[in-house]
Amino acid sequence: MAIEDEIINITDIDVGTEILNNDKLIIETNSGTKLIAFKDLVIGEDNITFKDKLLQGAATGESTTDFSKVGGHSILTSDTTAGHLITYADISGIAELSKYNYDRGSQFEGVSATITQNEQAINHLNSNMAIVKNYFDSGATAVALSLGAVNFVYNSGDTGTTGGQVKFPGAGEVVNPSKSNSSVSVIADPFSITYPTDSSYNASFILFQLNVNYILDGQNQSPLIQIQKISADTGATSTIWSYQSESRSFGDKAWSHIEYIIPGDKISLHSSKFIDKVRFMGMKLN
Repeated sequence: MAIEDEIINITDIDVGTEILNNDKLIIETNSGTKLIAFKDLVIGEDNITFKDKLLQGAATGESTTDFSKVGGHSILTSDTTAGHLITYADISGIAELSKYNYDRGSQFEGVSATITQNEQAINHLNSNMAIVKNYFDSGATAVALSLGAVNFVYNSGDTGTTGGQVKFPGAGEVVNPSKSNSSVSVIADPFSITYPTDSSYNASFILFQLNVNYILDGQNQSPLIQIQKISADTGATSTIWSYQSESRSFGDKAWSHIEYIIPGDKISLHSSKFIDKVRFMGMKLN
């Protein structure tokens, strides 16, 4: 047999599928070629390129965890024992905080356009406030209100009448609308009120309330009491409320009436007889 027939190449050796503890490795040492069992193979740190990533210290014994609170959630810190076996309970706080941040981020995306609109509105208000501030800083002492009160209250005894129109002599004024709205025209003797025609008054529903006490004055006829309106649109006079007493005297009575009053309408109070203890008021409803 020729020597070349005894040559065995490495590629001719059967390929193994695993290495067991008792399997042998061939090693070349300074004292010759030897066999070593796989279970006796030891690889030192100096022969490991990633030794800086290896766990340092003992890998056995009880581990401890350390948490800090972030937004009410328990978050695992770096003070936890190295090599601690992480469980879901350890990271549940991180998972919940992540979900919380995700939900808040989604909500923020939904209102981001509104935030921009609000910011624009606030900037607009700030610019207008700057104009107002500059106005006052320039020495202005008064600003006319765009709308003024037109409420009135008149109260008097011994009222009497003037040609059938009720008058409130003396100290009958309780609430004078001309003190809060200089554009209103009000007369107490005999009573009438003309609502402003400028921008200080808008057409509104007015509640009129009338309290009257009538004492027999020796005449046989009971009083006819009326509220009349002169229309600003047509100039026509109309009776918007009236009361005809069925007796020649009566105690204190109260009536209410609601009327839509436009700028320039004129209201007056009338009685066919002398009446006393009269209280007449008009209050804006809207």
